Amino acid sequence: MESGDIKNSIAITNCVNKKRSHATKARDLYVSMAFNAKVNFIEKHYSEWYILSAKYGIISPDEVIEPYNLSFKRDRRFLQNAQTQQLVDIDAWISLVKTQINDLNSDIHWHLGGEYWSNIKNIVSGIQIKQGKNHSDTTRKYKLAIQCDTLDEAISVLQQSTPPNPETPQSFYHNNYPTFSGTSYQLWKLYPEQKLDQACLRKVAFGKVKQHKGWTIKKGVE
Repeated sequence: MESGDIKNSIAITNCVNKKRSHATKARDLYVSMAFNAKVNFIEKHYSEWYILSAKYGIISPDEVIEPYNLSFKRDRRFLQNAQTQQLVDIDAWISLVKTQINDLNSDIHWHLGGEYWSNIKNIVSGIQIKQGKNHSDTTRKYKLAIQCDTLDEAISVLQQSTPPNPETPQSFYHNNYPTFSGTSYQLWKLYPEQKLDQACLRKVAFGKVKQHKGWTIKKGVE
């Protein structure tokens, strides 16, 4: 597949716990900032995508479905909602997904959380796109990746380990370029001809090194 080519790949992302109370298109049923961020990204970079539902398996985003309340494990949230929430029949669900997957004749990029991926990784092909450590981190990663011009570049951003400290925008200085306000990633993306090292720029942003190829966060530092 050529860099940035979306025609030969399908994206599949998972459903989320919070849902609207009435039947609607699958794409509109789920109420989550992380889910919305993933959908916005997927619709930019893929021509075809689906949702992996705990009840319905692999479904089209335009399929109208009823809300449901299912869990893969008996965790704290399950116990809090014990009267309304049911456990997924894992064996039946895996069998359903395995049948549905046979109808998809393309490379698949699985934008799935760990619980979903752990249950299907042994029966599917394709690559898993790593999710953030929580919903906020996943939202952040997909909002960052959507700025990328190609799918390959975006996946590279998504597959990076989450940094321990989120970076805040600030001013970067260079003797031969205008002052730049933003994050080190945005600066790295702005000047590809400089062949900047993204990790080194991040170290500059956090004050771990003074400069990288002339870029500093303190004016006048060489």
